[in-house]
Amino acid sequence: MSRPNVRGGYAATIAIVAAASLSCLAKPAYAADLPLYKAPPAMMPAIYSWSGFYLGGQVGYAWGRDHTYETLTSTGAFTGFQWRYNTDGVVGGLFAGANYQVGATVFGLEADIEAAGNKGGFYDPPGAGDTRIKWQGSLRGRLGFAADRALFYATGGLAYADISHTYTEVFTPVSETTRDVRVGWTAGVGIDYAVTQNLLARVEYRYTDYSSYTYVSLTAFPGLTGRQSPELHTLRLGLGYKF
Repeated sequence: MSRPNVRGGYAATIAIVAAASLSCLAKPAYAADLPLYKAPPAMMPAIYSWSGFYLGGQVGYAWGRDHTYETLTSTGAFTGFQWRYNTDGVVGGLFAGANYQVGATVFGLEADIEAAGNKGGFYDPPGAGDTRIKWQGSLRGRLGFAADRALFYATGGLAYADISHTYTEVFTPVSETTRDVRVGWTAGVGIDYAVTQNLLARVEYRYTDYSSYTYVSLTAFPGLTGRQSPELHTLRLGLGYKF
């Protein structure tokens, strides 16, 4: 009966152990040779800048009030006649301006010019009257707070308008019209939003007061003086382009 080859078994065992040891040693050496992976730095979104010039168009609706107050021309005494009435209509035109941003604060200057369809009046025989606004404009400062692409602002300044008043003696009928560019003030608030880098959208509300002024009737109601006090509330939508 033959004896097993003990030396051959020992040799095979030693070879397996040696191979396993070499394999274990080789793995960390291979990993150590690999380059370390570095994640790309996170890209922070660019903060929108409101500094620069812009130009745009706007359309809106104005609901207003006017007040006719009548006095004797010779003495200034109140005759007892007065009338309050609405002067509503659509407005629309162009605006242009410039902004300068410091941190989150935005300073600006803006002008606009609009065609206007505001009209209204009264009928109280023997008299009748109406008010019409043909066009209007403003020159205003702006102060805003920027929240990236949204700009919340307040605005105020000079307002002016082409306003006419017609007075009619209804039984004659004799009428007369007085027309002039009236000056007053305007103030309001709004939101501009940068839809793209250059395209701006806007919603704005403004109150405008053209102050009180008088006219002396020469033909329709001689001897009488009227005082007018037109004012407007206007809501506008606009689109602009920032250069």
